[in-house]
Amino acid sequence: MAKQAPRRPMTLMVISPEADRIHMALMTAATAAAMGQPTTFFFSKAAAKFLTNEGWEKLQTSEGVASTEMDIALDAAGVADKALLMDGLAALNVRFVVCESALREHNIDATEIITRPAVEVSGLADIIEKGTGGDWLTF
Repeated sequence: MAKQAPRRPMTLMVISPEADRIHMALMTAATAAAMGQPTTFFFSKAAAKFLTNEGWEKLQTSEGVASTEMDIALDAAGVADKALLMDGLAALNVRFVVCESALREHNIDATEIITRPAVEVSGLADIIEKGTGGDWLTF
């Protein structure tokens, strides 16, 4: 049997703090990683707040619905919510990176960042270098 070519890496740049956009980014990454595509998140701008311990609870959808209410509706519809997706992404070894500049911009202390999945603090140059030759999506 012929050996499959390695999949191109995917980088998801998340800059919007809207819960529905972040949820779509999580679903996209979970699907790509489950299909064997190396996947990296880069959270920057106001989206960096999502990666804080209580960040998700403070976010809203683009229509003004609380993120926690969105999760309840997703669960009732049989769609993976934020908690299920984050557990799956951790199990799939998806790389999470938060922008060091975004932490400063939004006055977020690195000790406020979630620990599962593990989150690296780094910069845009690192992401660009490691994402060379791959696919990029922005949310």
